Amino acid sequence: MSLPRKGSRTLTHAAHRYRWYVRKQPTYSQAAFQSSMTVAIERICEVPGTVLLVDLRVSRPDNWISRHQTALMPAIIRQIITSALDDGWNPEVPGSAWNFEHGLIRDKA
Repeated sequence: MSLPRKGSRTLTHAAHRYRWYVRKQPTYSQAAFQSSMTVAIERICEVPGTVLLVDLRVSRPDNWISRHQTALMPAIIRQIITSALDDGWNPEVPGSAWNFEHGLIRDKA
């Protein structure tokens, strides 16, 4: 599995390049029932490896019930990558997505 280049952002962390992506539109479950927002992260390399699929434990800001602001910045993505690597994620080995949870703080609207 590989992330789309269009709409994704890149960053460098510990001398490696990563790509991260959040869906532009919420799924129906995310919009109607305030299911958790997710972000997908992968290491940019010649051979695709395992994608990190992160449950942010906060609803998307564009949900239909309770709109709010939530900041997802490169510094937070770096924290997530560090925590996932410490937890055993190996981004260089091909395989199914590695599921991980990392809670964000929901900002007030």
